Amino acid sequence: MKNASNRLLIVDDEAGIRDFLSAVAQDLGFEVHAVGNANEFTVAAEEFKPTAMILDLNMPGSDGIELLRHLAEEKSEAQILVISGEDSRVINAAERLGSAQGLHMAGVLQKPVMLPELEAILKRVMRETITEADLLEAIETGNLLLNYQPKLCHKGDGVWSICGAEALVRWSHPELGIVMPDNFIPMAEETGLIGPLTDFVLRETLQQNAIWSEHRLDTNIAVNIAPQLLGDVEFPDRLALLLNEYGVEGSRMTLEITETAAMKNVDTMMDIFARLRLRGIKLSIDDFGTGYSSMKQLFCMPFNELKIDRSFVLEIPSSSEARTIVKSMIQLADTLNMVACAEGVESQEVLDFLELAGCHSLQGFFICEPVAAVDFLKFARAWQDDGGYGLADIGRT
Repeated sequence: MKNASNRLLIVDDEAGIRDFLSAVAQDLGFEVHAVGNANEFTVAAEEFKPTAMILDLNMPGSDGIELLRHLAEEKSEAQILVISGEDSRVINAAERLGSAQGLHMAGVLQKPVMLPELEAILKRVMRETITEADLLEAIETGNLLLNYQPKLCHKGDGVWSICGAEALVRWSHPELGIVMPDNFIPMAEETGLIGPLTDFVLRETLQQNAIWSEHRLDTNIAVNIAPQLLGDVEFPDRLALLLNEYGVEGSRMTLEITETAAMKNVDTMMDIFARLRLRGIKLSIDDFGTGYSSMKQLFCMPFNELKIDRSFVLEIPSSSEARTIVKSMIQLADTLNMVACAEGVESQEVLDFLELAGCHSLQGFFICEPVAAVDFLKFARAWQDDGGYGLADIGRT
């Protein structure tokens, strides 16, 4: 089964543009479906299941902004390119809007479209072609690897300490090199390999946690859990056995669960979450602000951490609305006795804002990119030696 057959959906009301875009994309290896209006687009988006889209902003009957809203509501995972004859400010505003709604915005194209620019941007959104058998072999042979992104906790007076790490899986492919999770996690979820893949990640994480402890680095490691695993009432027991096998306290593990997944089948989720918490395991509601949870559901669920989605954090320097939303989320976490964690911190300006807003923890490329386990240990030791004051150039990669 092909995971990353590259399926491109084009929506543009000009037949000539559709033909041009289709020809270029097909030459690059895309399977292409092109439509000329919003109604056809809505049907095609559901049935064709595109991995990428080119979306015209200017169409009769329904404009591209409305289609972006629809895609956000449907939780589209496709890479989206915006195209228009409008000026660059309008196109860029549409791209920012899509990003703020949680969509994967891959760039903009201004008409008339130039061939080199089109080819470059399409190549950028192409997925590598890999198979279910490839991934199963990688899991069984251990050709997956974990990187760790440091999380900082605020101690007051400008002092931040290392309080954890998020484990992020990559695939060391013998031919394609390092394959990022966006290119194989969807296939793992579709084929049922997400269970064995998650078991691999949990075992590697717990083993690494034990190794760090031997080096006198006791820290919490966060692992992303797929929605499919949250319907298994035996999952807490299996995880407890793994913790015992590696001699790791439950309090040194956090499970990150997306807001949308957490609010499905609430009764079952409550059962599983409560049993995980009884074993000391911490729970984080990931990508908060992009789902549809009610305040009552959030109040009832036993989460420790509220993770502010990066789409809001990235907009802090340029958007007063984003700053207001982030402040409100931090205050909500305080009220519910939860930790507010901001992801996507990419500048000193954003870090300063979050500190003043009372954010409890954060992570992002400004602190450190995801790194190998040995480099995380070096980073943590350097940070501790520095006393946690400021960010200087410690561990930057």
